[in-house]
Amino acid sequence: MRLPRLIVLAVVVLGLGALILFWERHQPTTDQVAERTDKLFPTLEQDKVRSIVVRNPKGEFELAKEKDRWLVRTPLADEANQGAVTSLLGTLTSLKAERTLKAAEVKLSDYGLDAPELSVTVTDEAGAKHVLKLGAEMPLGSQRAALTDGTSVFIVNKYVANDLEKDLAGWRSDQLAQIYASDVAALTITYSGSRVALAHTGNLWTLTDPINDLAERERAEGLVSDLGAARIKEFVDAPGPLREYGLDPRELDILIVRRGENAAPIQLELGSRRDQDGTTQIACKRGERVFWVEAKAVEKATAALADWRAHKLVAVDSWDQDRLAIEAAGAKAVLERVDGQWKSGSVDLDFGTVNGRLTLLSELEVKAFDQAIPTVAALGSVTATSSSQVETEVRFFPGAGGDVLAVVKGRAGAFAVDATKVHDLLADPVALIRPTPTPAPAPTNAPAPSLAIGDEGEGAPPPKETATTATPSR
Repeated sequence: MRLPRLIVLAVVVLGLGALILFWERHQPTTDQVAERTDKLFPTLEQDKVRSIVVRNPKGEFELAKEKDRWLVRTPLADEANQGAVTSLLGTLTSLKAERTLKAAEVKLSDYGLDAPELSVTVTDEAGAKHVLKLGAEMPLGSQRAALTDGTSVFIVNKYVANDLEKDLAGWRSDQLAQIYASDVAALTITYSGSRVALAHTGNLWTLTDPINDLAERERAEGLVSDLGAARIKEFVDAPGPLREYGLDPRELDILIVRRGENAAPIQLELGSRRDQDGTTQIACKRGERVFWVEAKAVEKATAALADWRAHKLVAVDSWDQDRLAIEAAGAKAVLERVDGQWKSGSVDLDFGTVNGRLTLLSELEVKAFDQAIPTVAALGSVTATSSSQVETEVRFFPGAGGDVLAVVKGRAGAFAVDATKVHDLLADPVALIRPTPTPAPAPTNAPAPSLAIGDEGEGAPPPKETATTATPSR
């Protein structure tokens, strides 16, 4: 056989082998075939679904997926209940036939399938449609009849109806706002004519209006958490005049600016309160929607300015600092943490001692705000630098009434703090940079000389005399 013909045959064989390998790789495995057996929708993939239309006695509801969120399209536009959609799709992808009958051999009306009241049509990203129609419940059992393409009648578990019988409120999201503290870049609250604005960078919350100051992190993140957890109690789709809900004019506004170029701000307008169903509810308008929501969700928003100001002197986490400098009484100590070990130059330092000073700094509480900045000489200063290079600098001055005044870089004015804690924080900076003491070796006792039984020869120690105590005579 000539060489060119051999080459052609080799190419054909290799191509055929590649084609077979490609075909086999895209065929379901034995386990996958077994898993798909008796499934009504064996090729339906939940993450590829793009639209859902549900019909039931309560109406027709169309839902569509945009990016990673489900939205209600009909009968109105709103956020969809993500959990309800996930539950429905999970049910459809796992739904199996317990029995299968040929549709041509049965009377559909006997199974409630001549005019089924419950149906769902699911469309995937390729445009393929998957239809389920549910008939009547089977007598004396937990089953229902179902149709898909009309060629067969399937007997399925009746629980599938639970995912199809929801009214509009069941398909709409009852979440006030899907928001987390890490998503928030800024927060503005207008309450009774007063305005408080906060900015959020990393773990740091700061007040930007009406004053520049460190903000109370727990209150800011607590408010965001409460808003994210709040549930809508009642939708008002035809509210009428907003003044009837205390929304024109309104007492409270909350504006949340989210991170990300495509993240739209969340504007919440809050109005009147009512007691209903054992809870206090507040009227809320978000965009064009009006509803009643749990009032406890906005309790933290109505705080006075003083409650928004941080009562901790500094926003320092002791575990997150990589550099510490303390100066007092003419002495100064500079320490750095390298691979978890605190050092002064090349000298290893006692971790517990350094951490104790950082803990003192992080726990200093403000006893009084807006004190005059002292003009006297400082008692000392502390500078701490975090792992993300955020520097916190505090200078301490003598104050009145047993307090010490602290001036924090970036915070306005001076703050009265506990003098005893400041004294402990600044005490003997040189002690911080002393090397970690080396533990002394434990003393060892020399073993006593042994003496063999009966060995009382030369060199053996004489037997000890037994001491007696004489009893004096009278």
